[in-house]
Amino acid sequence: MKQRINWKTFIPLVFILGSFVTSHAQITQVEFIKTDVGAEDYLAIEKEWRAIHQRRLDQGLIYGWYLVKKEFTGSQDPYDYLTITVFPSFESMQTPTPASVYAGYEDDFFAKTETSRNVIRTEIYDTPIITEIVKLPQFIHVTFVKVAQGKDDEYLALEKDVWKPANELLIKNGIQSTYSVYRQLYPGGYANDYNYVTISGFADLRKVSQEPPEGWENLLINIGKDPVMVLNNTAALRQQVKMELWELLETVLPR
Repeated sequence: MKQRINWKTFIPLVFILGSFVTSHAQITQVEFIKTDVGAEDYLAIEKEWRAIHQRRLDQGLIYGWYLVKKEFTGSQDPYDYLTITVFPSFESMQTPTPASVYAGYEDDFFAKTETSRNVIRTEIYDTPIITEIVKLPQFIHVTFVKVAQGKDDEYLALEKDVWKPANELLIKNGIQSTYSVYRQLYPGGYANDYNYVTISGFADLRKVSQEPPEGWENLLINIGKDPVMVLNNTAALRQQVKMELWELLETVLPR
């Protein structure tokens, strides 16, 4: 039996933190969702929630909200949708939502929300490397990455000095739209299956590929890097755990 949630007073989990997390702006909360009803009914409820999230944004409580569909899923997949909420800071994520945000919504709406979906887990990220603050394109290629203990600084330096400039060339050439690296804060620890996520955004599904574009080596050469050395260094610092394709369905962004 699922635990009942009082949506009107719901606040994201409050964590006991040191200065590490509180010093990082822009915190992203990702909820992994398995629908308990038909997709059409679930999406209708999320569309109603869109107005609530718009109120949150208008009051400065969030930077943005997204509803995402995981492509190529089956009945045995643990999740098929995700909601992503971007907060200005970790402190703002813990701020209670004013009652005015829920004005006009009755208890049956929140009960219907509860029975429509099962949030199987929630993950919290900061964003050490990003090419776009809140706007995401329609298609998102997601790579879940495992970085070995003690290698975080080296990995982030590699992303900043090599892969970010290389992806910025892809963006400049119109191949993709965004590139970002998300660092998992919670649940934390090196025992997790992955601890970083890289995001490549595409406006056109035809440009989405798990393989580098033709002539990709030139992207590295153009920024003064040796492709073989870069690939060897990347393989030594991180393991690609899995890749997924997400499609953006609904957004709440600054007007």
